Amino acid sequence: MMHFKKRFIRGVIYYGLRIVVYIASGIPMKTGLRISEFLGKLVYYIFKREKKKTIRNLKAAFPEKNETEIRSIAIGCFENLGKGLFELINLPKLNKDNLNKIVKIEGEDYVKEALLKGKGFIFVTGHIGNWELMGAVFGIKGYKVNVIAAPLYDNRINELLIRQRAVHNVRVILRGSHNIKREIIKALHNNESLSMLIDQDTKVPGVFVDFFGRQAYTPLGAASIALRTGSPVLMGFITRQSDNTHKITIGPTLNLINTGDRESDIRENTLLFTKIIEKQIRKTPEQWVWMHNRWKKQPEKHN
Repeated sequence: MMHFKKRFIRGVIYYGLRIVVYIASGIPMKTGLRISEFLGKLVYYIFKREKKKTIRNLKAAFPEKNETEIRSIAIGCFENLGKGLFELINLPKLNKDNLNKIVKIEGEDYVKEALLKGKGFIFVTGHIGNWELMGAVFGIKGYKVNVIAAPLYDNRINELLIRQRAVHNVRVILRGSHNIKREIIKALHNNESLSMLIDQDTKVPGVFVDFFGRQAYTPLGAASIALRTGSPVLMGFITRQSDNTHKITIGPTLNLINTGDRESDIRENTLLFTKIIEKQIRKTPEQWVWMHNRWKKQPEKHN
């Protein structure tokens, strides 16, 4: 009975999502962004549990901010996610002709410099702004983009998202797949980019590093792969502007810590990446996913 109920609920979600995609893809962009911003704010008020989690995380991260400031950031967070979902649905409309009207890129030369080394590069970022859009932008510009992503609970939704990314040549390497190591090495060997988002508490090998003053369990894959392959590491972020255009900012190749103590080096480089992500979040806190339970695991309880 429970199995049937779960399948039924997942079916409702999947077909409901298909209907949303169909409707949203026919709405003009400006109108759709206004509607999705409103719906995002509505979700903030309706889903009390997510609202409380967001407020709690924001208060812990920004003890210096008052209630009004915290509430404003929290609402902005949900509004940004609403707009991001609408933009994701409409990614197929993005092309070389309209790209420059929607997204500006700063630091693209660092990407070109990294590729000259012939080892591909590891692109580390976080769930800031519309991170899905960032991958599509580089795909449109002709770069070979590979994204490591966790499979979703429903394979139909998973396939839907993979197809949406593939429209702009963004290739997904599913976390947990039996050939993931081979696919990663192949991508870097072919001088392609490997994008990794490391700002969530997930069921992958990780280390505890400081994040907003608290220990946060953080995926160690980016640091581990970089040290093992010698591929350059770049970090970059996409941020939404006040007019709903976007700006991608990419930094130079990072100088990694490599003392020969592998365990220590992985931890220190993961901390380095995390501090850069934290610095970016502090600039635009309303554009990060504060409803995520980032500090779920703690060192004293984690085996």
